[in-house]
Amino acid sequence: MINSEAKIKYLEDNYGKNILPLSAVENDCYPGKIPSEVLIFYRKGTSLEMLEEHFFKTVEQYNLFSSRLIMIDTDKFALQYCTDGVIKNILPPMNVAFEDIHIDDIKKMMVHVKTLPGEPLLAVTGIPIKDGILGAVSCSHAIGDGISLMLFLYAWNCRIEGNAVLPPSSQRLFKGNPINFDQIDEAFIPPLSELNDDIQDRVKTGDNIETYTTREYFSDEFLGEMKNSAKSEYPEQAISNNQIMTAFLLKRYHHDMLPKTDRVVVRNPINLRYMHPDIDPMYIGNAYFNSIAEFTKDEINNMSICQIACRLNQSITKMRNERFMRDIVYLSEYGIELNADMFSHYPSFDTDRDIVSSNLTHLNDLESMFLGSNVGSILYIDASVQTGFTMLKEKNGRIFAQITSRYPLK
Repeated sequence: MINSEAKIKYLEDNYGKNILPLSAVENDCYPGKIPSEVLIFYRKGTSLEMLEEHFFKTVEQYNLFSSRLIMIDTDKFALQYCTDGVIKNILPPMNVAFEDIHIDDIKKMMVHVKTLPGEPLLAVTGIPIKDGILGAVSCSHAIGDGISLMLFLYAWNCRIEGNAVLPPSSQRLFKGNPINFDQIDEAFIPPLSELNDDIQDRVKTGDNIETYTTREYFSDEFLGEMKNSAKSEYPEQAISNNQIMTAFLLKRYHHDMLPKTDRVVVRNPINLRYMHPDIDPMYIGNAYFNSIAEFTKDEINNMSICQIACRLNQSITKMRNERFMRDIVYLSEYGIELNADMFSHYPSFDTDRDIVSSNLTHLNDLESMFLGSNVGSILYIDASVQTGFTMLKEKNGRIFAQITSRYPLK
């Protein structure tokens, strides 16, 4: 085992070359956290060999065979994986048709990655079935946020369908030669027991929490009616479909999802790729900042959908300006960094009180981006949020929300 001085020198020599660091905020939030995941169904006619070939070509283009540096305690560091950090897991064929598949059963069969020392960054599980192939992808937050995963899947599908592939942004893309895992000293991959208490608690919570999901579909007529009503009540505010849907879901589900609190905090991730002038739209990493709107449960019960949507709009609008973005975010040579001073008055996340509402409809419709109806469909998306709403759009244009809760949903 190398001594502490040699360890420090090794990190200094390879920092930003063979080793890509996490930002200070990423180190605070992500080690030990459950991954982002997606389950896809490919119809018959898409071969397993072709899916595998194009998957690894996309991995190579995005250079996901790179080590990430994780802070595991004060002035203590470890490495998350190396060249064998992308796992391929092909399971035996199942004698079952797509319509008889139970998603929860498949989730138990797939490989799940963790943002921990010595762990892989990415895993793909392939399961042949009677009428196609199930593909499950699990992605560590050391790679990036849910949008980074979507951009990766989009590039993968472009290769499958023989279309041009847009290159990822170079703003955080790893450029060095990856390190062979067998060349890494065990001092850089300590066991879980040697990590700080916050990381250990996240791992234990993620391993033991059961979540429940359901979907809510929204018609164009409903959204149009609500927007017209909001415009009539609040002509000075441009209320969005996402804010209306969040307000509706909040009224309908807050009692089931957050039974142990009298106050609810709604966090809306704001995509910095389209708000910050210095950040590339194809940035691969964690590129979002949460706006915050607070409500008491009595307020949610008594306010109209439009009134709730108006408060959400105000909290988001306050943050969506260039000056504020420049105050909270800057771009270093290793990617996005958040200004730690801005977090002194920012409430920490509370799983018993907070709901995350993420809008992914702006990625166009998911089935058109990644999978045409003749190829397959996306069955399940888990953005590593245990309590939240994820807004999505199907190929036919229907908008829906995936609701995730730690408690049963009625």
